[in-house]
Amino acid sequence: MKKTRISLFPNKARGVSRGLSLVEMLVALSLLSIGALSFFGVFGGIARGVQNAKARSLAANLCQEQVQILKQKNYYRVMVTTAPSFDLRFSTPIPYDTSYFPPETVLEGGITFTRLTNLDIAQEVSGNIATLAPTSSDTGIKLLTVTTIWTQGREARKVETRNVLSNPDAVMTTSILRGKVTNASTAAALPDASVVVTENTGFVDTTNATGDYVINLFAGNYNLFVTAPGFFPKAVPVAVPANSAVTQNITLSPMATRTLTGWAWVTDHLVISQIMGQVPTSLPSGIKGEYVEIFNPTTFTWTVSGNIGLKFRPLSWIGPERDIDIDYTGSPATIAPGGYYLFANTGPIVVNGTNVIPDAVWNATVGGANDVNFPYFDTTPGSEDFNIIPINTDGAQEGAGHIRLMNTGTGATLDTLGWEGGGGGFAPANFESIPIDQFTGLQDNEQFTRLSSTAGASATLGRAYDMNYNVYDFWTTAHAGGTMYTPRTTASSTQTVLSGTPPIGGTVSCTDGLSAPDAVEWEFYTNGVTDAWAGRYYLLNVATGTWSVYLGYGTRFQQIDNVVVPVGAGDIPIPDASTVPPWQNAGYSHVFLTTTTTDGWVLGRVLNVSGTGIAPGIQVTNNLNTVTASSLSPYRYFLRTIPGVYDMTANPNNANASYVSAVQPGVTVNAGQITSGVDFVLSQGGGLNGFVSRDGTNPLPGIAVTATNGLGLVEATAVSGADGRFRMSNMSTGTYLVEAQTASGESATPASVSTAVVVGVTRFVSTFTVSGASGFITGGVTVGGNVLQTGVLVVASTATIVNPPSLSTTTLLGAGYYVGSSLESGNYFLEVRGSTNPRYNIYAF
Repeated sequence: MKKTRISLFPNKARGVSRGLSLVEMLVALSLLSIGALSFFGVFGGIARGVQNAKARSLAANLCQEQVQILKQKNYYRVMVTTAPSFDLRFSTPIPYDTSYFPPETVLEGGITFTRLTNLDIAQEVSGNIATLAPTSSDTGIKLLTVTTIWTQGREARKVETRNVLSNPDAVMTTSILRGKVTNASTAAALPDASVVVTENTGFVDTTNATGDYVINLFAGNYNLFVTAPGFFPKAVPVAVPANSAVTQNITLSPMATRTLTGWAWVTDHLVISQIMGQVPTSLPSGIKGEYVEIFNPTTFTWTVSGNIGLKFRPLSWIGPERDIDIDYTGSPATIAPGGYYLFANTGPIVVNGTNVIPDAVWNATVGGANDVNFPYFDTTPGSEDFNIIPINTDGAQEGAGHIRLMNTGTGATLDTLGWEGGGGGFAPANFESIPIDQFTGLQDNEQFTRLSSTAGASATLGRAYDMNYNVYDFWTTAHAGGTMYTPRTTASSTQTVLSGTPPIGGTVSCTDGLSAPDAVEWEFYTNGVTDAWAGRYYLLNVATGTWSVYLGYGTRFQQIDNVVVPVGAGDIPIPDASTVPPWQNAGYSHVFLTTTTTDGWVLGRVLNVSGTGIAPGIQVTNNLNTVTASSLSPYRYFLRTIPGVYDMTANPNNANASYVSAVQPGVTVNAGQITSGVDFVLSQGGGLNGFVSRDGTNPLPGIAVTATNGLGLVEATAVSGADGRFRMSNMSTGTYLVEAQTASGESATPASVSTAVVVGVTRFVSTFTVSGASGFITGGVTVGGNVLQTGVLVVASTATIVNPPSLSTTTLLGAGYYVGSSLESGNYFLEVRGSTNPRYNIYAF
């Protein structure tokens, strides 16, 4: 055998060089492109990472800068945020101040940042820093939160820094109030009870596992307000001497409670209530009938003609479902609540020996849509067969399929029924959760009938049960033991609705103020033929009394009034004959969510320090909606509003000048639910006002003024406005020392004024004249008309500065220099001591 050598590079073997082929060039370019793309992809990722790290570093520096700026200020001039706005771009909304420290836009490193500042009164409660309402007396602690936000790509990012500002002049507490909170009936310790000093909500503690509380406070006479879930609240007066520890044990009486229970249903759409694939007719031609019955379980009338349609697809098809063309000529236009509507291929049909005339029939136009779309539909004269829904004997894999009930106006699916079959239990293309379990499929003279309740199908109750599982929602003729249910039409009488769709996950809540909202949950039943589930609720720990109950599921809602909860034992089914509305069907405590809402509710009480109501009633608001609390026991208010997180305010703007206002921050409102326990305890109060000037005549804005009570607590802080005036409008009665808070180099005349606050009166305190107060100089730095971004040294002085500045004894002992630097935006900001004569000279280096 001759051997042949094959050279992979034949030209090279001959000593001849050649270029690359086109294919080789394309392969090489492809490989280079892939490598380049990979390189640029990696490089891009690295660049984005570097940019993000740079932005985070700059943002952190901006946060720290603001913290340092504010910590260098006089404690009282760092004002608490009283009405925060919220940045909603993050999963947790970010509160920020818009008055004293408004948002700042800062250009740094070519990136535009937004810096937000928020300040809260804070207090240590059980070892943790807790924020208090802005109307609380000063505790000597403020929680400062600075958030810097920037945009990277399309995503908002942030860095947040928190710090605590402490009052260096705060008076230390000298006394201790301690005790134990117990159950008045059993003497058992009550954990998680709240003990609040109503005169200063910063004095607060929560009992531990053994019911003990400890509050550090000043000497004085106080009122404690003590609450615990499931117990009646209690007001307790207590006297605390100076430099002592006082023990005040407290007993709370348990509320008598019961459990409310019932079943909940939603009936908001039409349902397919029965189908038959082949049924006798009374026509002499012997045409077999078929029909689809629908039921209206809702409380309103539906327009059917021109608005309701049916789509069908058998298992054997490959392709989409098809519209059944319905002839509505001469048909009833509507379907009443509790009524039926019958579609059939022809009529009358015969069931249980009864001739039933359908409301509307399939359109049998020769060559029409049904004739074209459905293989068993035949309009040939003499061999007419108007069947669309095949049964198991019509061919291979027949007997399985699905029907959809449509709102043709909106395109929405109202209901879907799917059933297995095809001689092998094959599933249809569409169904609700699980199709009707059939091996053979729909057979001759077989019905699929929707259940009327968890007890099964019925000839006398509306076929409304719809848990969105076809297999559990329907009985076949075999399930019914051979019983046939005569189809109903618009001419039939309406039927009682006893069920619907279980609103699982819906909520139930009560206005008793004690119980917590609970959920509607599955409850299992068996009717001896198939399994069934209903939506059951159990609302625990409902206080004795007469209340309203609210059930919500999405936008579906129902209110039940006059729910009486007597002292006793056992669960109370609602609704009943005496509730408003009463039970829809006597003996059945079923609630039908027939109305719609997107709102929620806030429930609470408004009391004075004695634990009783206030007359006239106090207004409560979330700044969207306002209600008035009852002045009669149990002194409740009930506010309806859209879902959200709110600061609830009682007595806004001191509408009742005899009482202080109070705030409950961060109250969450959910759609269809009641948020309970948002209570207020108001002490009587009045107000103070005054004037701050730089020379006794001209106003001086921006000066903090404080009012310190006899316990050494700063109860109110105000800042002079552009007109120099300040106002303190939310103060408890008593004697106060009012002072203008001055910074280093400033002085006020008078240094302080003692005055009394009386109920319902706003008293003028004094005119404070502040000498040496600070002001601000701002401006921009440009070169040749262009912003100078690199930053320059900016100096302000009443003296003349040579260029370059000289360091000498004259310089050190002469007029002061105020120094700063311009920002990347070219702007600068200098805080200087006020001076109009001589004027300031500004220099940039």
